[in-house]
Amino acid sequence: MLVITKGEVGGAQTHVIELCRSLLDKVQFTAVIGGSEYNSFLQQALTALGVKVIPLPSLSNSLNPFQIAASIRGLLVQIRTYQPQLIHVHSAVAGVVARIAGKFSQTPVVYTVHGFGFKSQAPRLIRLNAWLAEASMAAWTTRMICVSEYEKRLSTQLPMDPNRVSVICNAINDVPWQSQTTQEPASIIMVARMAAPKRPDLLLLALGILTKQGIRPTTRLLGGGPDQPNIQALASQLGLTNIEVQGDVLNVPEQLAQHQIFVLFSDHEGLPMSILEAMRAGMAIVASRLPGIGELIEDEQHGLLVDNDPSAIALQLSRLLTDPALRQNLGQNARARYEAEFKPQAMAKKVLEIYLEAPLLRTASLPMTRPSKHKKQLASQHAHRQRTHLAWSILGFLMIGVAYLISQGLEYSGLATPIFSLTVLTCAIPYALAAHLLYRGAHMPAAERASLLFVTTGLPFLLTPLAFALLQQTYSRGAVVLTYVLTTMWFWLADRWFQRHRPVKLVYIDDSIPTQIQKLLSGGVNTQKLQLIAWPPHWKDLKHAPACEGAIIDPRASASIHRSHLLTQLKLNHIRLYSPEALSEFMTGRLSQTTLSNELWQTDGNPAYDLIKRIMDFSVVLILMPLWYPLGLLVALAVRIDSPGPAIYSQIRTGLHGKSFRIYKFRSMRFEPLAQAQFAQENDPRITRLGHFIRKTRLDEIPQLWNILRGDMSLIGPRPEQEKFVHQFAEQIPSYPYRHLVRPGLTGWAQVQQGYAASADETVIKLSYDLYYVTHYSLAMDLLIVLKTIKTVLTGHGAR
Repeated sequence: MLVITKGEVGGAQTHVIELCRSLLDKVQFTAVIGGSEYNSFLQQALTALGVKVIPLPSLSNSLNPFQIAASIRGLLVQIRTYQPQLIHVHSAVAGVVARIAGKFSQTPVVYTVHGFGFKSQAPRLIRLNAWLAEASMAAWTTRMICVSEYEKRLSTQLPMDPNRVSVICNAINDVPWQSQTTQEPASIIMVARMAAPKRPDLLLLALGILTKQGIRPTTRLLGGGPDQPNIQALASQLGLTNIEVQGDVLNVPEQLAQHQIFVLFSDHEGLPMSILEAMRAGMAIVASRLPGIGELIEDEQHGLLVDNDPSAIALQLSRLLTDPALRQNLGQNARARYEAEFKPQAMAKKVLEIYLEAPLLRTASLPMTRPSKHKKQLASQHAHRQRTHLAWSILGFLMIGVAYLISQGLEYSGLATPIFSLTVLTCAIPYALAAHLLYRGAHMPAAERASLLFVTTGLPFLLTPLAFALLQQTYSRGAVVLTYVLTTMWFWLADRWFQRHRPVKLVYIDDSIPTQIQKLLSGGVNTQKLQLIAWPPHWKDLKHAPACEGAIIDPRASASIHRSHLLTQLKLNHIRLYSPEALSEFMTGRLSQTTLSNELWQTDGNPAYDLIKRIMDFSVVLILMPLWYPLGLLVALAVRIDSPGPAIYSQIRTGLHGKSFRIYKFRSMRFEPLAQAQFAQENDPRITRLGHFIRKTRLDEIPQLWNILRGDMSLIGPRPEQEKFVHQFAEQIPSYPYRHLVRPGLTGWAQVQQGYAASADETVIKLSYDLYYVTHYSLAMDLLIVLKTIKTVLTGHGAR
């Protein structure tokens, strides 16, 4: 995403156009242009190139804090809409806005400096403000590009790592229009915006001196700006009738070709694009003796450099106006230097290298600081989430302490009772339980985080009144509700700040990785949560760990010395290495096909939680018996009335450790005593009228509560499968038997994620969810499944 303050005619705008033109086949650009001008010069040019242009009227040269804040908000909206991997910003005010927005959105920012505002020639107050702005933003600048060596020397005054600053000179594409420098009489042209730091007044004063000498060359000034009326008034005052002030034009190359002498006078410059245009046209150039200009023009070789003195300028103009050979020699040399050093291809190549590496570079956390050289990256994403959550949870205890102090103050003022304060303090226990459940659920896919947060904070506080009742202690309901709301909001903020808008950034060195990942994640996974970055080809060695969460490595890729060297570099910098299959599991919440087919893949259960889970299953079903038993009798009666045959249907299924058991369900199909085992199909004709309803609402599963009491099943686990299919799938899928490490369930992870499996292919997908559950099952995951099951029952999703 390119960001620039204005779209008017200017050097920075021309630079952006040339950059887009040169890299369109390698980079997908989006441009955000500030200013109130509609259909500006830059917008027209970029639109013609096929670049998406987004106006941002709030972005202007104003440093009004309210306007800056509005610009940041507007840019953040565009960043979240278009999800750029990188922001490339041009011009100073846009640089402040984009770097703050980049920090908020965790998007790397490349800043091209077309001219620092704190040059010694600038007024003292402006110089101080410009330095403060640039110094504050340096910490959040991923890479800085200076257009001249002089600007790079100025950058050393900033708290910026010198290794992050590059010099890439401006460049422009060639055009067919060339100046005829020997043509007589010679004429003069200046292309510059009529505003500080440009000095067209110096040219007019010099022309006034030449007029007294009888030399009146035709002169044209191109470029609008706030000083244009003053310049026109000065021309009239000096009696310069040979001056034409034309304002902004769109055909600068053609205009330059109509003149022989180009001039540019200014108080300070970076690397002026207008001089590059004059060099491209092969013109004789007279310009201010400034560091940035001196990098383009060697005095008396490619042009003439003068001090900003009207008499000195008049002297050099007089030389050129009267010496066609000198004009020709300077013009040819300037053209030759343009062809050798300032064509866009070299510039584009250097900028592209910066684009490729910028997403892998760290920025500092605080202004006026430098990035950390070392990060804890060897741990997995699961461990990173747990570590972040742990720190946030501990900080949350301080929040409860503050709430307790506030309640003490309210109690002292008579607005709250002592019970309110004591309840707030006691609610640290359900807070700790909620934090633990979220900690245990850190492995869950990012898409499930919101639902997990809801159930893991809700259950402990829902049970808190029951605990007070069992202990026969008085408590404040308001304090429990208040602490629950604060707890939910606290962890919601953590999720939003640390996870929600931050994609998982992974680097890859094997070209096959993007295709593999796309194939593995097909099927509705939000790939915006994943950012794959190719290893920059120009990176040979790593001095510091790249800013990524790990690297994806294709274990089947061909070995080579170069690849082995890169892997060693990643390991030495403690970068976590992932296989595509491991990443797929992390993103989707199911195991990959490769894992399912692995003869040696194994997992273990969780004996401690198995015991707790069995106690909870038995207790919940027993406590709820007064509700489900009468409901079951009514359903049984309805089944008998609806169609002939028994109300209960039973079948042999495979359970824990492969043990067979008889499962019970309310009959939802026509009674067929000798029916063969088969999958239920969409709109299966065997299903009765009532059967459609009880299958959709899952009322047909009520008799399985008896199986749970017996210990054959659990409330949550993989659905028990028919023996015939178990043997068939065990032969086809090596890891299939591991789904029997836990008790089969009334509902499960596969049911809420996929629904009913009606074929062998769908069963493979179902198994990938089941084995993910067997590997990671916990109370937090079971609570999430309960919530999603309620949603499934209410919507009828997945029923057959």
